[in-house]
Amino acid sequence: MSTSAPSDENKARGILLAVTAFALFSVMDVTVKLLTARYSVPQVIASQNFFALLVILAYAAATGGIRHHLGTRRLPLHLLRAAGVVCGSFCTYFAYSRMPIADAYAIAFSAPLFITALSVPILREPVGWRRWSAVAVGFAGVLVMLRPGQGVLDLAALAALGGAFFYAGGMIIARHMKGTESSVSFACFGNLAGLVVYGAMLPWLGRVPDGVDLALSALGGTLSGTAMITLLTAFRCAPSAVVAPFQYTQIIWGILYGVLLFGTRPDGLLFVGGAIVIASGLYILYRETVLGRPLVAPSRSPDSLS
Repeated sequence: MSTSAPSDENKARGILLAVTAFALFSVMDVTVKLLTARYSVPQVIASQNFFALLVILAYAAATGGIRHHLGTRRLPLHLLRAAGVVCGSFCTYFAYSRMPIADAYAIAFSAPLFITALSVPILREPVGWRRWSAVAVGFAGVLVMLRPGQGVLDLAALAALGGAFFYAGGMIIARHMKGTESSVSFACFGNLAGLVVYGAMLPWLGRVPDGVDLALSALGGTLSGTAMITLLTAFRCAPSAVVAPFQYTQIIWGILYGVLLFGTRPDGLLFVGGAIVIASGLYILYRETVLGRPLVAPSRSPDSLS
């Protein structure tokens, strides 16, 4: 039985859903930045994961049942990936707490570069000189943004880079498990791991939030879970090669929210380095889809939802 190509209408719907999902993720990231100014990073992660998990479990229950989505014979790999999500979440949230969101986004866009580099030793995937060149150029763009030796490189920037690395590792594991696990299971296990690990720290690092901050946590977590489901639907409507590049629209939201809400403006080197990283990621995506290479998922693809 042949499978027909997605129609233009479905592609357009997929693009619209993807743009919406990434916009929701950006609003969620704003809530993270606001909350980490008053609460510890572990508390913010735990609260966001709790509300996101409620949305994801409700979706799972309505689309085949929780047992259907979470049933697995590959629990060790889920746990390994969840450990990476836990580490990556801390790095990313810490970066949001210390640097402009647009800067953190630009550095986080290096995730596809890490995926390509890690796919060789871990998945034994062949990577030609063109993609290796794109990886090298992309990391040069990261260095432009980090500016080592000029007093700009700091812990927050390294945390953003570490977040990209951990998420890339999680995506490599998800790629290895693709076809045997429900995409919803990745989101469930990732959020559950964050809730358990960081929730266990709350007796020492947490404090009771006021009503406004509790509502802000609920908003951020709900938006996160909704964005994950929206993005999952987008990837069902259109091919990854069509949907994935729209993640880069987040840089627009990052700049906009930075200017309007936090009074931060990106400098010229961020634009230069970010453009290099984005161009490298798009070229790698082109080589791996249009030319029939194994697909690199974006950092928030259905296979990497957390």
